[in-house]
Amino acid sequence: MNILLYDFLNSYIQYDLVYYLTKAGHKCNNVSYDKEVDKYEDPVFTAQMEKDLSEGTYDLVLTTNFWPVVSKVCNKHDIKYVSWFFDSPPNLVSTECMDYPCNKIFFFARGDYEHYKDLGLDNVYYLPLAVNVDRLSAIQTDYCKYESEISFVGKLYESMLPSFMAHMDEYQKGYIEALVKVQMQIYGEYLVDDVITEEFTESVRQRFKSLNENAIQVSQKELAWMVASYITHLERMTLLSILSKRHQVKLYTYELTDDEKRLLPNVDFCGSVTYLEEMPQVFRASKINLCPVLKANKTGIPLRALDIMGCGGFLLSAYQPELYEYFVDGQECVMYSSIEDAIAKAEYYLQHDDLRKEIAAAGVARIRESFRYEDRINLLLST
Repeated sequence: MNILLYDFLNSYIQYDLVYYLTKAGHKCNNVSYDKEVDKYEDPVFTAQMEKDLSEGTYDLVLTTNFWPVVSKVCNKHDIKYVSWFFDSPPNLVSTECMDYPCNKIFFFARGDYEHYKDLGLDNVYYLPLAVNVDRLSAIQTDYCKYESEISFVGKLYESMLPSFMAHMDEYQKGYIEALVKVQMQIYGEYLVDDVITEEFTESVRQRFKSLNENAIQVSQKELAWMVASYITHLERMTLLSILSKRHQVKLYTYELTDDEKRLLPNVDFCGSVTYLEEMPQVFRASKINLCPVLKANKTGIPLRALDIMGCGGFLLSAYQPELYEYFVDGQECVMYSSIEDAIAKAEYYLQHDDLRKEIAAAGVARIRESFRYEDRINLLLST
């Protein structure tokens, strides 16, 4: 097949996707588009895509995540458009363009797939992510640089919720505080979307409007995201704070705020790492790799979790329904169901080197067996 791919903002899985498509004999034109794109209406990108299509003959267009602006052009030209989400939840404000007949939309998280299927879309599919174990195993690890007892690679997630709540009435503040407290204690069930109702959101909008006629009018989806990202932030900060008082903890992220630095004085802040070359070395050289999952990702196995195991690293992850479905807890990875559980399991596995290494070895074996790019690509192209 001749395939036109668009890489928006350096998609993490783009390199491996192109590698395996090419390896399978497909001809790929991979266009790196580093300008900011409006997902729904972008005349500059649309003109570029029209030009790209006019200069070649393609059997399909492929992107990571679904881009309505791409779908519109594909629908116009009657060309198949395949998209594979590696983000959850999808950053889409509506289902506009999703029902076009040209689309084949794959979600790595079953919860997202079921959501859109329930909305009546019959061109959506479930497909977990994959790992290029061959690439990962070929990377030489600098243990002197990256060795650590515990590491975490990822964002801490800033949230506007605290400043937003400052303008709510006492009932609204208490309502959200109670939700945060309960959701912090529950793993495997996502309550936020059900509790942050449209009715409650409307009451917040009315409260803000009473304070200022021109005040921001938040949507239900936006408010739910504020809550989810805030809970995620609290979990990650709490884990790092407690663990770093007892063990060496390295944090790899883009930047920390002054408040975060103050609250995490014992954490070794190492800056960011590159996805293709440096991150695998962190995973392999760390005794324990933390994977607290974004709360808004209701079911899916995050790419970070798969990459950790694909590197032969030891994964300590928040309980996630699909992770529990595909991997044997305590044998191929380890999951926690509370902050206290995470702390206890980190302590235990740091003291049991042989068991930790056995679990890591079993994890990479499961990845090799069940999360191959070759299998995923066959499904992407044949569906």
